[in-house]
Amino acid sequence: TKKADNRPYILRGGEMYYLCRKDTKSKTYNIMKRLFLALVALVCVGAVSAQDVKLMGGQNIPVRLMTEINSKYRAQVAPYGIVDANIMDSKGENIVISRGTPVVMDIEIQRAKGVGKAGYIKINCVSTTAVDGQRINLIGTNIAQGNDRKGLAIGLGVGLGIVVCPPCFFCLCIKGENVVIPENTVLSNIVVNDNYTISAQ
Repeated sequence: TKKADNRPYILRGGEMYYLCRKDTKSKTYNIMKRLFLALVALVCVGAVSAQDVKLMGGQNIPVRLMTEINSKYRAQVAPYGIVDANIMDSKGENIVISRGTPVVMDIEIQRAKGVGKAGYIKINCVSTTAVDGQRINLIGTNIAQGNDRKGLAIGLGVGLGIVVCPPCFFCLCIKGENVVIPENTVLSNIVVNDNYTISAQ
């Protein structure tokens, strides 16, 4: 019987056939070649699938408020908003901002005050993020204001407090109404602030 040595071999029909170094190198080369071609194919597919598209300034961005905002409270859950729809490129073919993307907002809240001054809430939408990670600057402000009771407060204060009964000056301390913006409110008049080139998938 012939003992097997350390040379590479294959079995066919129960028989052992040794491979020469040339055959081994040839098979290794073919495997490497196939792997290289597969990698090139993947890169080409990726290059074809990713393309640069335009997002134009002035494009409307609907923003949904995910938390309630109440002008009465200084301490409340940090207001949070998201893009409420998929935003398409200038040709309407590719999504450039996905629905549900967070929106950075700057909130100004003023509580109702004396002399009938109403509370108000001012929401500035600052930016959001495109599908390729770019920051997209936004412009647009929404303002909500409670009922102003300034005329009533001054009228009572002057008519009663000063003319008839000076101690009734407290009438001037009548507050206006606070305002509430409910959760799920869709903010309007929010638009893209500039032109952008987006790498869309």
